[in-house]
Amino acid sequence: MKINKNNILFLIRTYNEWDHLLNTIDVLKKAWFNKILIVDDGSKDGTDEKLENRNDIFYLRHSINRWAWAALETWFTFVRRYYQKYNFSYVITFDPDGQHDINDVNNFINEFEKDKDLQVIIWSRFIGWSSENMPFHRKIILSLAKIFTLFISQIIVSDPHNGYRMLTVSAIKKIYLTLDGFEYSSELIDKIASEKLKFKEVPVNIKYTEYSLSKWQSSWNAINIALKMIWTKFFK
Repeated sequence: MKINKNNILFLIRTYNEWDHLLNTIDVLKKAWFNKILIVDDGSKDGTDEKLENRNDIFYLRHSINRWAWAALETWFTFVRRYYQKYNFSYVITFDPDGQHDINDVNNFINEFEKDKDLQVIIWSRFIGWSSENMPFHRKIILSLAKIFTLFISQIIVSDPHNGYRMLTVSAIKKIYLTLDGFEYSSELIDKIASEKLKFKEVPVNIKYTEYSLSKWQSSWNAINIALKMIWTKFFK
């Protein structure tokens, strides 16, 4: 089964990063991906004025900054409502900071074309060569997150905190996120496990820059995420 690029919707969240966002849109367009949904998460840099009248993208805006969780659920709500109207069957979450390599999408597509039952592809920086340029302390944190995810969700993934994903619309129909914070990524993995969605990890060529590294959450926040996930899973 061949997948047409016009059947794929790219999902991008932006917050005060117009120059990087504009470059990312250009990268997608040059690769012939023409369906792009931007969630402007309360930017104050004039992003709204530059995007609201463009007719070559879908543009939604949060009136205040709600972080990545709210953007993901806004994306998914749009997908559930309008996938038939705008004719797409797959979505890809993509960052505007330049760390995601558009060429990796070809590998994602190939995996879906080989397996008609596949529902989710998630990146992995721990398969083969893909984590070579990752800071060492980050590798330690993500290794601990792998153990934590196995404990919480009974699912084995090599790279739990991932932002580069490809999902079918049918999978998104089963995923509703409720946690308002950075723990959304762990909750998403938990939903994949609880809904028994077929997934595969695929290596990616992440390009770390000074800008993309500056956006990472602190190590201490990873502990807060773990505690909130435990509370929600077992006590709430």
